[in-house]
Amino acid sequence: MSNIDLLHQVDLNIVKEVVSICEKYGLIYYMLGGTMLGAIRHKGFIPWDDDIDLGIPRKDYERFLQVAPKELSANLKVVNYHTDPEYQYYITRILDTKTKVVEERIGNDNKYTNASIDIFPVDGTPNNALLREIYFFRVLYHRALMSLCYKDSIDRKRPRGGAEKVLLWIMERIPVEKMTTPYKQKEAIDRLLRKQKIEGAKYIGNIMGAYRTREIVPAEFYGKGKMYPFEDIELRGMELADEYLKYTYGEYMQLPPENKRKTHFKILEIDGKVIENE
Repeated sequence: MSNIDLLHQVDLNIVKEVVSICEKYGLIYYMLGGTMLGAIRHKGFIPWDDDIDLGIPRKDYERFLQVAPKELSANLKVVNYHTDPEYQYYITRILDTKTKVVEERIGNDNKYTNASIDIFPVDGTPNNALLREIYFFRVLYHRALMSLCYKDSIDRKRPRGGAEKVLLWIMERIPVEKMTTPYKQKEAIDRLLRKQKIEGAKYIGNIMGAYRTREIVPAEFYGKGKMYPFEDIELRGMELADEYLKYTYGEYMQLPPENKRKTHFKILEIDGKVIENE
């Protein structure tokens, strides 16, 4: 079994437990981003992708964080910036502590983490178009400051527009880490997101994902959700999956060129057994 096949199996085992908890407590979840795309285009994982993204509406997200630690298997751990102030991201991850992986973009086997899936809160946005743009700016401003506190971890291989490249060049030369802390920026983001209720919002979603505001979509795309085949199980996704995927990705059924197909992690060890990598 290839490295990515092993990682897919680990991720699938994690998501099965997460979904079981959501079903037990009546919590709503949705596949997001590449996971939703994989379900439609591949009936499972995108072959070269190696993570799972789920979104949970804010109220259910908070409830999930309360109940998951006692419901998950002993090897699974809920991690976010509240549980670990040194944790780098705003979102929540469910880690499999028996599986060691390394991020490909870092490439240092000594800086390993654990296989995981990502859990995002789904929030509303202002209905007024101008206020919504101001809200986006405020969230992305704090997100940028948070990222710049971790200069060594910025993904320099990710495609960026000219303006973003210039802004990054300038901001990297400002000692942001002396002016604030990543924890303070996560708290600022959290306050902004929590203020936006889903109920009555025309546009909802997850601004903390890789596609930022492109993951904020008309609320009817989410709807009540719909079940889709995903590998050997079914997962809930967008009620209007085609509309969601076109909105976020464009011509989503067209495969990207091979040089754009990137993986995030490689497995080093499972259950104490070292995995040989080519």
